[in-house]
Amino acid sequence: MQRLLTLVFLVCLAIPAGISISGCTRNPAGNYCNGEGYGLKLTAVATIILQPQTTGISIAYGQTQQLASPVAKTCKGNTASVSSYIYGTTNNQIVDISPSGNMCAGTWNRNSGGGIPNYTICNYPSPLPSTNGSPYSTAYVTATGAGVTSNQVTVYTHPQVTAVSLVLEPVGNAAQTINGCLSQTQTAQLDSKAYYTLDGIQTLLCAPNSTTVPSCSTAIGNLSYTSQNSTIATINETGVITAVLPGTTYITASVAGSGSSAGYFSTCPPANINVSLNGASSGTVTQGVTQNLVTTITDTNGNTIQGLSLDYQSTNPLDISVGAGGAITANYAGEASVYAVCQPTTCNPSPIDKVGVNLTGTSITSNPVTITTPGIASDYVWLASPQSQYFIPVELISGTLGSTVKMPYFPNTMVMDETGTNLYFGSSHELMIYATSTNSLTKEDPNVPGVVLAAAPNNQTILINDPVRQVFYLYSPSSGTFSTYSGVGNSAKWTPDSKTLYVVGYVTSPSGTQIPTLFVYNANTGWTTYPLSNSSTNVAVTVPGVGAFLSGSSTAVHAWCPSLTGNTINQAYPQVASVAAQTDVLAATTDSAHILGVGLNGGTSPTLTDFSVNFANSLVNGACPSAGGTSTNITTSPVTQFLQTPAGALGFQASALDQIVASPASNLAFITYTPTTGSTAAATLPYYQPNTSGSLGSIGQVTFAEPTGTTTLPTAPLAGAFSLDDTLFFVSTSGDDLVHYINVNTLTDTQQINPGLVDGNGNPVPASFIAVKPRSTT
Repeated sequence: MQRLLTLVFLVCLAIPAGISISGCTRNPAGNYCNGEGYGLKLTAVATIILQPQTTGISIAYGQTQQLASPVAKTCKGNTASVSSYIYGTTNNQIVDISPSGNMCAGTWNRNSGGGIPNYTICNYPSPLPSTNGSPYSTAYVTATGAGVTSNQVTVYTHPQVTAVSLVLEPVGNAAQTINGCLSQTQTAQLDSKAYYTLDGIQTLLCAPNSTTVPSCSTAIGNLSYTSQNSTIATINETGVITAVLPGTTYITASVAGSGSSAGYFSTCPPANINVSLNGASSGTVTQGVTQNLVTTITDTNGNTIQGLSLDYQSTNPLDISVGAGGAITANYAGEASVYAVCQPTTCNPSPIDKVGVNLTGTSITSNPVTITTPGIASDYVWLASPQSQYFIPVELISGTLGSTVKMPYFPNTMVMDETGTNLYFGSSHELMIYATSTNSLTKEDPNVPGVVLAAAPNNQTILINDPVRQVFYLYSPSSGTFSTYSGVGNSAKWTPDSKTLYVVGYVTSPSGTQIPTLFVYNANTGWTTYPLSNSSTNVAVTVPGVGAFLSGSSTAVHAWCPSLTGNTINQAYPQVASVAAQTDVLAATTDSAHILGVGLNGGTSPTLTDFSVNFANSLVNGACPSAGGTSTNITTSPVTQFLQTPAGALGFQASALDQIVASPASNLAFITYTPTTGSTAAATLPYYQPNTSGSLGSIGQVTFAEPTGTTTLPTAPLAGAFSLDDTLFFVSTSGDDLVHYINVNTLTDTQQINPGLVDGNGNPVPASFIAVKPRSTT
C-alpha cells in the first residue's frame, strides 16, 4: 500500500502544469492579464480614469473645486479597489491641490497658525498668471493610486468671467459666424465672447477669430451651454446646437461655477402654411364622412418643417368641425372656412422680450380652405326678449312653435355657445342656464348676476359683466367657479381657439369719469387693459385671432405686438392701426378677408365701411418688434384698404344700429337697427354683398312680406341670425312683432311666424335675441 501511494505521488509530479487533473493540479497563469503566469494580475489596478477627460475644468482665481472621484479599472475593465490616492499638479502656483483632491486656482494655505486648518483658504496666484499678455494659464492634475497614475486633466485658470456673449458658427468652421435662424435639424457650433472686470471696466477676455485675445477654448476651457427651451433647440456636451421646432430660446453659458444668459437662438418659423383638401383650396365633405387636410409647412429659409403643433379652426364648428390633426367632420349641411394657425405658446414661441426676433413669437396662419357640406339642414331657433320673462323654441322641420318656457327672471341677454349645448340667460339677479336639448333649466347661479357678453367656442368659459358692481366674471359652467376683474363691458368676442378674449367698455376713475377701455384676457398672460381714444361699443375678431377691430368714431385695430421696457411688457395688445371710418357695429366675414362696419356719424343716416384685411401678411412682413428692438409696431397694417358707401345709399334711417350679421359663406351681410322715434313707415331689410375684386360690393333691401290679415307694418329689423347651412336668415321686426324667414339665395321673405312673446302685462313684444342651432333632417 505504501508503494502504491508513492507511485501516485510521482505520477502527479510528472504531469505538465498545463494539464489539469481534478484534485491534483493548479493554473497560476490564469490569474494574470497576459495569461503567461507573470506580470499584472487580473485583480490589480491597470488604469485610473480622472474626469473630465476631454473638456477640462475651468476655475476663476481664488475659486475651489473638488475633483471628481477617480475610477480605477482592472485590465479586464472591472472596477478595482484603491485605498487612497495622491493628487498631483504640474504647477502648484497656478493650481494647488489638497490631499483630498480639492483644487484651488492659486495656492492653499499651509501652516497658517492661529488654529486655521490647512487647505481651507484659497489665495489668488501671486503673481497673477499671464500667457502672451492675457490673464490666464493652464495646469494639469493627476491622481495616483496603487502605483498607477491617471490621465491628465487640463485645468484653466483665469479672472472671474462677468459676462458671456453667444457666437454661432458652422460646425467645424470657427472662421465664420451664423446670423439669423437655423432650419429644423440643422446644427451649429456654439462659441462665445467672455468678459472680465479690469479696474472697474468690463474687458474682453477671449473671443473667436480675434487678433488681440485668445479663443475662449484656449483661455477658459469648455463652456457648458443650456437651452432654456429644449423643444426649440438641444445642445450636446461639446456645444453643438440642433434646431428642433420653430421659436426662440435663451441660451445660458456656464463657466467656472457661474452661469449667465449668453444670448438667444432661433429655429426658423413658418413662412408659409399651405392647407389643402384633395389638392385644392375648396372641397365638399359629405355628412358622416371624415376627410383629412394635407398641411405643408415651409420656413423662412424655404425648408420643410415637420411635427409642428398647429391649431386647426373652423368658422362654423357646429356644422363642420376640424380636429387637432386636420381631420374634417361634417355634422350638418353648411359651409365653413378652415384654417391652420401656428400660435404661441404651443407653436413658434419666444421669450416675451424677443417677440418678433427672426419672426418668432408671432402667429402665422394658413390659407383658408372652403368646405361645403351639401344638403339642407333643418334648424332649431330660440327667440327671447328683455321685455319678456319667456322664451320660445321653434323647430323648423315641422314649422311650428314649441312650448313657451317661463324663466325665473326677465333676461337681459341670451347667448348660445358654439357647441349648441347651452343657452345662457343673464339677469340682474342671477345667471340662468338652459339645455338646448330639453329647454329645461339646468342651473341658476345668483353669484354671477349681470349681462352675458360671450361664450367661449369650447363652452368651457363664459364672460358675464355686472354693470352695477362694475365687475367681470370669467365663469366655468361645469364647475360653477369664477374669477373676477374690474370694469364694464359693452361687447366681447372670443378668438376661435378660446385662448383670447377681447372686451370693449370702460373703467370708472376715482373722480367718476368713464375711461373708454379695451380689456384683453389671454389664457397665458391674464388680463391687460388699454385706454382708448374714443368710446367703443362693438368688437370683431377674425382669423387669426391675434387682433381685434374696435368700433368708434374711428375704427381701431389692436393686436398682439408687445411693446417693452427691458423685459417688462408695457402693452401686449397695443393699437396697430386706425382707420378714419365711423363704425357702431362690426362683423368679420368667415373668409377673414373683410371686416364690415356700419356707423351713424352722429346722425340717423348710416354709412357702411368694407375693410379689406390681411392679418397674416401684416404679421409676416411687418412682425414686431423688429430684431433687437424694444419699441414695437406692426409696420404693415392689417387693413389693406377700406371702401365706404355714399351718403344715404343704405336706404334707411335709424336711431341706433344693432347688428351687421355676416353669412357663413362670407358673401352676404344684413343690417339690423332701431327705428327713429315715431317712425311708422314700412321698413326694409338692408343688405350688403362684398366682392373679391377690390371694389365696393352691392347694396340692396329685402322687402318684408306680411301674413294675410296683418294690419301693422314692420318698422325696423331688430335682430337676426343665419341658418348655418346658409339658406335662411331669421330676422325679428318691431311694429308687427314677427320673425321673418329670408331666403338667402333669392333675397325674399318666404315665411313669417309670430313668436307670441309678451311683457309682464301680456302685451306683445318683438324678439330681440335669436339663437340658431342645426339639426338632422333624418
